[in-house]
Amino acid sequence: MRPIPPPRIEPRRRRFHHAQSLIRTLLIAAPCLLIGMGLGALWHSRRVQPIAANTEGTALDVGTLSAGTTAMQSLKVPVQIRPDPAIVAEVKRQIPNFAAVSLEEGSRILREAALKDLQAALSQTVGQVKEAEQRIARAEETKSEAEKQAALKELQRLQAEQAAKLRECTTRSSAQIEALRQLQEPAR
Repeated sequence: MRPIPPPRIEPRRRRFHHAQSLIRTLLIAAPCLLIGMGLGALWHSRRVQPIAANTEGTALDVGTLSAGTTAMQSLKVPVQIRPDPAIVAEVKRQIPNFAAVSLEEGSRILREAALKDLQAALSQTVGQVKEAEQRIARAEETKSEAEKQAALKELQRLQAEQAAKLRECTTRSSAQIEALRQLQEPAR
């Protein structure tokens, strides 16, 4: 018995089937994309509701506001938050003539100082991170899973420490810039 040969498809017909499959794919992908974009827009519009302005100057729905918010609305004088005295002293130390320096220039000086502090803090842990990475590589070579997990935990701890230093530095820099802004307001 002879084997049955596979059906022959003409080259023109093959191109037709290929084009037809591309059209089907586009006809399915386009509505899916539009539906996804529509659902995303709907989700975003419901999540971020704009607060309508009230012409009378009172809160629109005081019942849903927290007690602190309603107390803040009842104040007639704007509240000025005073910066931490330690931060103010640090700003005055870094910029002795803060009244003569523009806010932009003072901000640049404070950012540069914060960058130097951050680089110094991170340079201390660079060696420890490299050492932890080498321990991971050695553990992979020796196929010791316990050593590898311990080295990974140490590396994660060091990376978390670096991230905490970065957050601390950026927070301190922002507080210093805000303190400089508040120090310069009475001078002008």
